[in-house]
Parts: sequence; structure tokens; C-alpha cells
Amino acid sequence: MTWKCLIADDEPPAIKIIEKYISNVEILELSGICQNAFEVINLLKSEQVDLIFLDIHMPKLSGISLINTLSKPPKIIFTTAYKEYAAKAFDLDAIDYLVKPISFERFLKAVNKLSRYDLSPARNDSVERQDGFLYFRANRKMIKVFLADILYIESLKDYIKIYCSNGPPLFVRQSMSVVEAMLPSLSFARIHRSFIVSIDQVTAFTSRDVEIGDIEIPIGRLYSSSLKKLKRNK
Repeated sequence: MTWKCLIADDEPPAIKIIEKYISNVEILELSGICQNAFEVINLLKSEQVDLIFLDIHMPKLSGISLINTLSKPPKIIFTTAYKEYAAKAFDLDAIDYLVKPISFERFLKAVNKLSRYDLSPARNDSVERQDGFLYFRANRKMIKVFLADILYIESLKDYIKIYCSNGPPLFVRQSMSVVEAMLPSLSFARIHRSFIVSIDQVTAFTSRDVEIGDIEIPIGRLYSSSLKKLKRNK
């Protein structure tokens, strides 16, 4: 049994050490290295990853916030220079919490805990199935939203508003950039600083706006390249 793993860290010395440790453990296979949370999100769309060695303090989005955005996160071993986040990490069902500098002996102790887990459930889920829906936290619960039901998404300061074909809009406390990274790029296009549209739901468009049924959504000056994506799919 081989665990496909990912290093998510923005510190080159820490990356080098963990990469070396992984190369010395037979059951681990390195699938990639990411230096921020958005790179992780994009990689997970195309690669099967069983385990992430995840730093908590990363640019743009913390490791803990990253895990909260994923509906089906891989197993996590946190790697950090800060001891105070241990309780929060284990609340997220982390396998272990490694404090830098990490010795090889301590690394092995964490890896040995993998024997308690079965890889088969994660391996049975294809990328297409994972991309079929997303979970969003709203109204004190996790709400499943199927991508095929999304019409468009609007940014409202610290919130986003998700418009769907089968119900009222959903208000979610989340940034537009995080949601954009989570959505499959072939199916969704950001056409404005404040709007992402589902390409399949677009009924008409000009150089200035997009129509979804009776709704007109402006195309921002900096997002004119999105027209190429719309034309390819029409």
C-alpha cells in the first residue's frame, strides 16, 4: 500500500527536509509540492492525494482555513513552528502535529500512524465525482451544492451569494478567490471582480455582458479574456 502525498509549505528549507524524509519511507510517494493553499486546491482537482504534509502559516490562506474549504480533504499531518494550534488541528482529525524543526524519528512516528487507516474509501472516489458538488458552510451547517445547479456567484464584501436553479440564493462567508480556485475551470468563468458564471447556464453574451435567462451580468474590463472561454463552449 502506497500513500500518495503532497507537501504544502512556503519555506524552502522545510520543504527540502520533508521531501528527503518522504524519499526514505517506502510507503510514501510524493505527488507534488505546493507553496500556498490555492496551489493545493488546484492540484487536488487533477491528482489523487491521500495525505498532505501541511504547514499552518502559509500566504493567502492558512492551512486550517484550507481544510475547512475542502468537502473531502485527504488525511493531514500538520507541520508547523507553532505549538498553540495543536488542539485545533486535532479537531480537524489530523493524523499528527509535527513541530519544526522535525527530526526523522518524529516524522516516522507520525507516518507509522497511517497503518490505522484504510486507503480504499478515498481511492474509490474519482475526480469527477468530487468535482460534482461542493459543501458550503451556511446557517450553521454544511450544505451540499451540486455544480450543475449553480447559475452564477456574486461577491458581497466578505460573503459570496450563490444563485442556483433549484432554490433561493445561498449566502456563504467566503472569499471569491477561494471559490474560484475550487470550481472546475472548464465549467465556470470569472467575468468580473464580483461575478463567476456557469458556462453551461449562459444563454447569450456580448463584449459587455453575459445573460443567464433574464439576468444580465457585466463583464469587467480586466476579464475580457473570459470571452474566449465562453466562445469555445458555445
